[in-house]
Amino acid sequence: MEFTDDVLTLTFPARTGYLRICRITTTTFAADHGFDVDQLDDLRLAVDEAVTWLLRDGEAGGEVSLALSTADDQITIRGERHSGAVPEREVDDLVHAILGATLDTYDLRSEEGHRSIQLRASKSGA
Repeated sequence: MEFTDDVLTLTFPARTGYLRICRITTTTFAADHGFDVDQLDDLRLAVDEAVTWLLRDGEAGGEVSLALSTADDQITIRGERHSGAVPEREVDDLVHAILGATLDTYDLRSEEGHRSIQLRASKSGA
């Protein structure tokens, strides 16, 4: 199957029970775009860490939107969580280490009421 410049969007309540759906959807999307098994494993781990960070402070509620897109042999995952009750949260060193080892680039941002992620991986690797 050949795809170019595809975009897939997921929106779900900010609850950890949806983390598995994010991992499965992301790896399936990447597999359909030609990522190999090792790249899929890296991507699965990166999405698990980044979305877990996005979902922390579950009692704050809100909604999460993820947009998966492909272009030029790379996948980009953008995610946002909005809720007036979401506190600002630092990214711990372990998350930085995992994302740095598994992705080409990443950006996690947090301020009161909003968190966002942007992850990018290419078929050629980090």
